[in-house]
Amino acid sequence: MSTTTPAPTGLLSRYARLPRIAGRAYLPATTLARLPITMVPLAVLALVTSASGSVAVGGLASAAAAVGEAVGVPVVGWSADRRGQRAVLLVVVAAHLLALTGLFAALDTDRTPLVLAAAAGVGFTLPSVGGFSRARWLRMAGDPQDVATAFAAEGTIDEATFILGPALVGLVGVLGDPAAALLTAAGLTTVFVTVFACHPTHRRTAPLPRTASRAAGRVPWVVVVPVVAMLCMGTVFGATQTGVTAAAETVGSASLGSLVYAVSAIGSTVTTLCLVLLPARFTLRARWAVCGAGLVLGAGLMAATAPRLGPLTVAVLLLGLFVGPALVTVNTLAARLAPPGRGAFVMALLNSGVVLGVATGASLGGALAEQAGPAWGFAVVGAAGALLAATALAVPRTGGPAAGA
Repeated sequence: MSTTTPAPTGLLSRYARLPRIAGRAYLPATTLARLPITMVPLAVLALVTSASGSVAVGGLASAAAAVGEAVGVPVVGWSADRRGQRAVLLVVVAAHLLALTGLFAALDTDRTPLVLAAAAGVGFTLPSVGGFSRARWLRMAGDPQDVATAFAAEGTIDEATFILGPALVGLVGVLGDPAAALLTAAGLTTVFVTVFACHPTHRRTAPLPRTASRAAGRVPWVVVVPVVAMLCMGTVFGATQTGVTAAAETVGSASLGSLVYAVSAIGSTVTTLCLVLLPARFTLRARWAVCGAGLVLGAGLMAATAPRLGPLTVAVLLLGLFVGPALVTVNTLAARLAPPGRGAFVMALLNSGVVLGVATGASLGGALAEQAGPAWGFAVVGAAGALLAATALAVPRTGGPAAGA
């Protein structure tokens, strides 16, 4: 796992270097281990709705799980920076299985407050492997080019899992029942989060000695900037999902909305993988502003084309071109701002921003789309993109070294 060799400059050769840095099993492990976090909210919604007979209760349970996740992820990240990733992740896996058991038990009581509390516990104990993985790359990849390549790969993996996870929930739910979908997520957590936790790379994120940890200092307040940016990105996701679903519903098939939304991942994957080829003079601040402007443009095109699904699909594809680069840019800045030994906590804060943003975007976008039509739902996407572009003004011109976080 040596990182002393200079990083190559070709696209394929740069990505081929990642398995040599982390080991061949690392990328499959981190990919499969983050599937549960994309499955659990939807699986909780389906299970609670089915068990209670109420979509409203199911929605509340899903929201409770999201709030629990938003609170729990930073707590777990903070603990991992101080205790080491392996020990904390293994404890979290066990706690998550207990929380799932509690949810099934609460459903048997038919008491809504208990169900919501149990759903919040499920979200609180949900392992956020993506943030842990990025924190490992900050220690493993000594060359800034390798860090940039790894973060681009991480962004692509996130895109893939956010599509595959919900699709897997739907498939298992159709072939079995809602409980089977949640149990599948539990099985993936048990096996692959444990594999990720015990992968030899966990040694790279061993906690710093107490004296070195004190010397590293506290997390700077400027980290609020990338957290707000992730809140904007989550809002884009939530409002786009609800807007596209509303547009599909007007033509008589709401289920087509998920397929149209999935198209955004195509454009996002292409631009994310090619992001490593951008010259260094194209600064993070410039990328940040361009991505925000691109999201505003995409939102305008979606509003103009809704509810015609053909043109809307093209607009969603164009919106996706700016999604992946925005996520990678924000994560890169956060990595540079993270003090040594605080990488997992900072990355966890970004994840919480996305979770809260999705909830915000889905609720606002859904309400506007229902009252005034799908085009108005996409207005929330445009507002979030504009705020993202505006926060580029607060992006520091320089940050701390990424490799040491």
